[in-house]
Amino acid sequence: MLKTESNSGHDARKPTDADRYVGQQLRQGRREASLTQDGLAQMLGVTFQQIQKYEAGHSRMSAGRLREVAIALKKPISFFYEPFEPIGRRSEASATRLRIKDLRRDAKKLLDQITDPDDLAVAVRLLNALETDGN
Repeated sequence: MLKTESNSGHDARKPTDADRYVGQQLRQGRREASLTQDGLAQMLGVTFQQIQKYEAGHSRMSAGRLREVAIALKKPISFFYEPFEPIGRRSEASATRLRIKDLRRDAKKLLDQITDPDDLAVAVRLLNALETDGN
């Protein structure tokens, strides 16, 4: 058995980075489906607070709950998991793809936190300038 987290009592139940990633994907899928947290909660028979906990990565979802979420959002189960390569088999290109995916996720999160329209416009101009320079 691979040991990636502490398997002792209480620590084994704490949400991991993978749980937080699933929560981020849940939020993205819910928004793409134009659903509120309350709307999704009603579809699943839980409270909107529970959806908040899932999205924030504070609560883990069971396999059965994740299946229900995937059906409700019309997403394949794979949508909720980040890709990975078995240890020792990552190519440089694969590692680069994973790094880019992580950086994009981080950038999207940061953009979502910008509340001032002028600041957001500056961020978009900066990204456009980088894209132009890269091509």
